[in-house]
Parts: sequence; structure tokens; C-alpha cells
Amino acid sequence: MSLSLDDCKSMPVWVKLKSVPIQYWHKVGLSYIASVLGRPLHMDANTTNKRVLAFARVCIEMAASSSFPDSIILELEDGSTTSIRVEYPWCPAAYTLCKVFDHSNKSCPRVVHREWNPRPVILAQRK
Repeated sequence: MSLSLDDCKSMPVWVKLKSVPIQYWHKVGLSYIASVLGRPLHMDANTTNKRVLAFARVCIEMAASSSFPDSIILELEDGSTTSIRVEYPWCPAAYTLCKVFDHSNKSCPRVVHREWNPRPVILAQRK
């Protein structure tokens, strides 16, 4: 199998959503909130069964170009807003130039790596 840069432009990432209003604590509501970050894929068993209400764990397919925000502003039905805090227990490295996950600046194939060669210093001669 041959891998190319196009193969890793998105990746599933588990996120914790904190301070979710109770009226959104169901599959459609959490999916709606999580869709701000990417494409919702799964919820963990504790979230699905409402065993832990301190946070919701959702697996989201996120793009490498994502900014991985630490909060989401949610507009409620009454017109007010609330902030949903977002935590990433693990966040993949993404290189900002090519928007591909999991390689560093040094190993990016789109960057031309140049060695630093100092210029010789020419001292002016006095007469």
C-alpha cells in the first residue's frame, strides 16, 4: 500500500464536551454541538447511557486544518448563548503548511530544506 499526503487530512479524535445544557444531552443534541468541530462518529457508553453527566465524550472526524477550539458558543432557543468547553485528551500533530496530520516541520515533503551556510565576512581594509 502506498501512502500519500492526501491520505491523512482527517482523523478521528475523542473530545470531551463540558457544560452541555441538559436539553442537548441526547444523540441529536450532542451531534449538533459536536458537528461544529467536525463529523460526529460515536459517543462512549457513559455518554450514551447518561452515566456521567459532567462531560460528554464524542469521537469526531476532524480535519487537519481544524483550529481545535477550546470552546463552542451555543445559541439556545431563548436567544441566549452558553459556552461549551472542549477538551482534547490527545490531539494529533498537524503541520500547518500542508494540512496533513502526523509529521513535523522537518519531515514535511512540501518544504524545501536548506542548510544554513554563513556568508564569509569581508573586512574592509583601511588605507
